[in-house]
This record gives sequence, structure tokens and C-alpha cells, in this order.
Amino acid sequence: MVQTGIKTYDANDVLPAEYKKALIDLLSFQADSEFAGGQRVSENMRFAPRPEEAYRLAKKCMEEFGHAWYCWGILEPLGVDVNARVQHLVQNPGDPNPAQVRVINGFRRENWSPLFEDWADVAMFSTVVTPAAVAFLGQYCQSSYLPWRKVSERIWQEEKGHLAFGIWAAQRVIEFHGAVGRARLQAAVPKFMRIGLGFPGRPADDSQYFARYFELGLKTRTATQLQDEYLEIVSSRLRELGLEIPQNVEPDYDMRMGYSADHLTATAQG
Repeated sequence: MVQTGIKTYDANDVLPAEYKKALIDLLSFQADSEFAGGQRVSENMRFAPRPEEAYRLAKKCMEEFGHAWYCWGILEPLGVDVNARVQHLVQNPGDPNPAQVRVINGFRRENWSPLFEDWADVAMFSTVVTPAAVAFLGQYCQSSYLPWRKVSERIWQEEKGHLAFGIWAAQRVIEFHGAVGRARLQAAVPKFMRIGLGFPGRPADDSQYFARYFELGLKTRTATQLQDEYLEIVSSRLRELGLEIPQNVEPDYDMRMGYSADHLTATAQG
């Protein structure tokens, strides 16, 4: 699918009602999820085995909160009460209300916590799941909404840094634990790959919203294209670590998708 002739909008432009509604939907989903992601990453600090691991994980956590801040900074001029969203997430970190904020299912505590048992899991999350974020969020660097395009470039670069963190963290596991550490990393790949494969959402043909998002220039890649890019990145990174990419891993789409677009009205009202 190739986009041509897509109209772009800047911060002070009057936005068509449908466009504004869709923009708020997508941006609020990203912003709220980025903040919740920072909350979940901070909980993994308990697995840090050494000071440098703790420092680098803290840096990743800070950047996740920063991603939320960048997106909320775009949403506030659009009439969204971003302070209320922050307060709700801070006050309800384990069980945010879907009527007030929109958080990716994988970043809800009940889904996140069971995935992690040790530092090898922390390393593999950033190595195996983050490539999906690199592919997915990278598309917004061509968004038809220019303020989002601008902040997405920074977010995209930092997500690539989070991938590099995962490689570094995995290498440390191998450095300190040798063959046992490598085996532990390999064993963790399938569960995180299921999430990575499902991150872009179901194939575009199954989505009643994707086609319109695409026409508006708010999405620029199909789920299939994003999944292909994900596989290319993750395969390369696993080879770098001397790990194998497992076959016949089924995507976990439920960990990606949060709440349906029925929440658009509540989202727009903040």
C-alpha cells in the first residue's frame, strides 16, 4: 500500500472532526501506554543484578515516561485533560480504568508480571519485543499530523536505544553465566516473540479502523508489513547473540490490543 497525496496538518490548523477524533484515539492510546510501560519497567528493577544494569534500566524507564510526555504534549492543545490521565495512572498503577485511560494489554500489571522471573527475561523483553515497537512506532515518523511526526522521530531513536539495551543486557547474562545463561535466554525467546509478532495488531483485512487511519495518513504501514519488519530485526539481533529464532510461534494479538474504538468519545473528553 502506497500513500500519495495525503494532506498534512500542523499544530494550529483547524482539524476535520473525523481526523481529530482518530488522532486523539491513536495518540492517547500511545501516550497512556507509554506511561504504563514506564511503570512496568520500573517494577523490573528488582531483577537488576549489578549497579550498571540498574542504571541502564532506570534510563530506559525515564525514556518511556518521556515518550508519554511528548505525546501528551500534543494532546493537551487538542482539548484532552492530560493531567487527569497522569493522576489516574499514578493512583491506579495496577488496574487503570479503561473508561479513563487506554493502556495496551501487555502493559497491564496482571499480564506483565507473570512474564518476568529474572534478569534474562528483562533482557529478552527488550531484545525480542522492542523490535516490534521500533517497527510500529517508526511509521509515525511519516504521520500526516506534523507535531506527531516530529516527536515520533525522537521516540523512534530512543526505542532503537532500548533494543540496544536488550542486546547489552543479554550479553551480560552470557558474560556472567556462560552456557547456562545462554540457555536461559534462548528459553525465554518464544514467550516474548509471541508478543512481538502480535504487537502490530491483526492483519489489516481484519481491522474495521485501519483503512480509514491509512487514508487519513495517521497510519502508514499495514500490520503485515510491520510484522515482516519485526521478523527481520529480531532475527538479526538473535543471530548477533548466537541465539536461534524459534519456528511456528503464534502471535498473541490480545497482548497488543487494549480497548476498542468505542472509547473514542471518552478519550476525547479526557
